[in-house]
Parts: sequence; C-alpha cells; structure tokens
Amino acid sequence: MYHNLIQVLAAARLLNRPHGVSTQEAAERLGIDKRSVYRLFNKLSELGYPLYSDPERGHRYYLTDPGSSRNWWIPLPVVEFSLEDRVLLDWIFENASRQPSLEEPVKELRKKLSFVGAATGYAFEPKETGAGTKPSRALLSAAVNIPKARDERVVERIGLLTKAITERIVCEVSYESRECGEVKTYHMNPLRLFESEGGLYVFVQVKRHGTIRILAIERIRDLSMLDETFSWPKDFNPDMILSDPFGIIQGKRFQVSVRFSEDQAPYIKGRSWPDGYQLLDNDDGSLTMRFETGALFGLTRWILSWGRSATVLEPSWLCDYIRDELKLALDFYGIGEEHS
Repeated sequence: MYHNLIQVLAAARLLNRPHGVSTQEAAERLGIDKRSVYRLFNKLSELGYPLYSDPERGHRYYLTDPGSSRNWWIPLPVVEFSLEDRVLLDWIFENASRQPSLEEPVKELRKKLSFVGAATGYAFEPKETGAGTKPSRALLSAAVNIPKARDERVVERIGLLTKAITERIVCEVSYESRECGEVKTYHMNPLRLFESEGGLYVFVQVKRHGTIRILAIERIRDLSMLDETFSWPKDFNPDMILSDPFGIIQGKRFQVSVRFSEDQAPYIKGRSWPDGYQLLDNDDGSLTMRFETGALFGLTRWILSWGRSATVLEPSWLCDYIRDELKLALDFYGIGEEHS
C-alpha cells in the first residue's frame, strides 16, 4: 500500500516536469516494466490527474497541457524525521562511506538528502571540518572493518554496471584473474551488485557457457555495454547465496554439525541465524548447531576462529580437514611434532 502510494507520487513528479516523461524513462526511474507504467498512468487518471500525451515530442506524457501555462499542484505528505530516523540515517551514511570507493558518491547523496532534512527542520550530522562545526554527536556507530583499498575506477564501473543491470544489457568485460594475473575478455550478463567483507562485487552470467561467476569490481580492467539485451537466468537466486553467513565463495552444499563449549554457547544463541539452522542444548551446557552451507572456505575460517571452543561433529571429512589445518598451523610455528 505504502509503496504503491510512493510510486503514484513519484510518477506525478515526473509527469509534472516541463519536458514530461516517456514510458521508458518512467519504467527506469520507478523500477517497473512498461506495462506497469501504463497501469500507473491509468491510476493517476482515475485519481483526477490530467494526463496529456504528445506524439510529436516522442510520445511523452505530461500533467499539464503543453500549450497551457497552468501548473498542476501535486500535494505531498509532510514527512517528519523522528530521533530514531536521524540516528539510523547517520549510521547508514557512516557505514556506506566506510567503503573507500563509495565515499564520494555517498557524500554527494548526503548533500542531496540534506535538503529533504532541512525542509523538516533536521540537519544531518556534519562531516566537514572547519569554523562552526562541532564534534560528532553520533548515537549509533559501527566498529571499523578492513575494506578494500580505494580505486577511482570502481565508481565509474558501478555506474555503468547499474545501468546495464537495470536495462539488462549484455556487456563486454576484461577481467584480471586473482590467481594468475591473466586478463581475459568475454561477454557477460551483469545480474546483481553486492558488498561483502569490505569489497564490491557483481554476479554475472558468462554468455558463452551460461555459468554464474562473481567478479570483484576493482579487478575489472575494461567494461563496455553492447547493443544486445538478455533475460534473467532460470533458477538463479542471488539472495540464497548472499544469505549464507559464511561467505560468497560457494561450492557443493553439505550438512554440518558443530558443538560449542558451555562458555561460548550464549554467544551463538544470541545471534539471528538464517532459517533452517538448528540450535540444540546439550546436558553439559554446551550447544550443538546444525545447518547446511556451501561456503567451505568461509566456514573453515569461522570454525578455526573459535579455537578449542568449537568442535566439528560431522561430516567426518570436515573434521579431518580442520584437523589438518590445525596441524599445518602448528608446523608453521615449529611445534607440530611436540603435539602430534
């Protein structure tokens, strides 16, 4: 209901511009298809908005007859920012700007939204220094992570990828492999941008054989859009991959069972795990967690980070894998033989 109202108001704003709006532009700006745009225009007409079309100007639509000087008044609801809203907005801006390659775009977005805030009597937390500025009064902050280094090309790539994803345009990409440093050029369908552990990535479908890959934005050496569109790949669900708490490096999925010591069990139970994760209390106060994942690399790092407080119960091959990793670590410190 609320989203539909926002779409109606946003469409009215586009139509009320002196140059109006085309169905293609409206679809792109509102994030809907052309059929939904026509339905939205019909809804505006039902609500009494005076729509006009002008075939001579590229079938653009307007809220005011282009030959008339009358302006159509569009009432918008008054929005007030609560204290909670302000805290969340400052926190969102702070976290987004921690990604070095997004720092400048976030700064520009903050400036644009500051006018909205000013209209409601709210000034966003100042991020500039100088006369008249006060120390930060942020009420909600995030701990520092370690993002990837700043790369000026990333912002440009994100802009092009955003357009290609929105309009489903096939791209030609030259990508540098992390393993061997070789740059390969091929055609791909860009599907979804996402952030993970301080890095920016994109899901793509390689045109030649249809496989899904993950590309790191900073390793894209060249990118261009082609005069060709694509359809969304059947059965590909990026949300399922991104919902795995152990990372984006995925393989064949497997069932896991891990026991956590009594002193660490409350920390595991205090987390909001994805659907399908089972937490079972043991008589000795320890906790057993059962789940399915495909992220062996991330899971291994996570289990090792718990030290002796986490023990893999199954599968047996994962027990052996973790044991081998611990033995190798001891060998690196020169104490492997002492603990064999």
